[in-house]
Amino acid sequence: MPINADYEYINAEKKYHQAQTLKEKITATEEMIKTAPKHKGSENLLALLRSRLKKFKEQQEKSKKAGKATFKTIKKEGFQVVLVGLPNSGKSSLLASLTNAKPKIDVYPFTTKEAEIGTLDYEGVKAQIIDMPSIGSEYLDLGLLNTADCLLVVLENLEDLEKVLPLTEKASGKKIIVINKSDLLSPEELRKLQEKIKSKRLDARIISTLTNQGLKELKEKIFLSMNSIRVYTKEPGKQPTQDPLVLSEDSTVKDAAEKILKGFSNKVKETRVTGPSSKFPNQKVGLAHVLKDKDIVEFHTI
Repeated sequence: MPINADYEYINAEKKYHQAQTLKEKITATEEMIKTAPKHKGSENLLALLRSRLKKFKEQQEKSKKAGKATFKTIKKEGFQVVLVGLPNSGKSSLLASLTNAKPKIDVYPFTTKEAEIGTLDYEGVKAQIIDMPSIGSEYLDLGLLNTADCLLVVLENLEDLEKVLPLTEKASGKKIIVINKSDLLSPEELRKLQEKIKSKRLDARIISTLTNQGLKELKEKIFLSMNSIRVYTKEPGKQPTQDPLVLSEDSTVKDAAEKILKGFSNKVKETRVTGPSSKFPNQKVGLAHVLKDKDIVEFHTI
């Protein structure tokens, strides 16, 4: 901070340190130059600020010419989950751990410059997982954050939550806090982190993409946020299918039949259910019977 700086410069400097996009950094730097003291003692500071501004504007112009700031069009396929976090929080590693994607992973910040897409397959249930550029990147598409069905807020430490949450205020989807890199914590640090999460009543999961700690539980948490159930079908005298029908909660036997084939429910003569929604194995039920997750349904047709 320069000598004898007034509150206008101090405010501009604060805006610069809070800036999250290249455009915001340019605006704040211009304001710092405008409000900086103009005397011999501030010449070096002004030279530094002008050099910084020139660099930022060159980056902006380069991006415009290359068309890099245009967002990748992403077609929503089923349930959509978006990863959001600060640089080096481990989002790309998490995408690779949860899906079939192979994103570029590096120790340098802002490695991800466009959305990376993968598919999570959890016991036959699929979800689209998208790794967005980090917060602070000019390539971050806030619109995608707002429309996703679920956000995984990926943090390196719990203190970063205050920096990330403001960008998710308009998001309509469920938010799951994911604290990564638990392998770097001592048992005592891990215990304290767990207590802090509990005391703050946060919906958070502690994971490590290096050791796979907590990944199974996170996948289940994502599935639960989908408000879906898995229903397995079987033919009389045969084993249930391995790939389930994925239905919304409170779906009925008729919904399951129609999921198989439109109009199929009209051909059903008898239905037997084994599982959480049945009172006993092979219970005979009607088309209005409400199914539960992991039910097995056996259809007998006319």
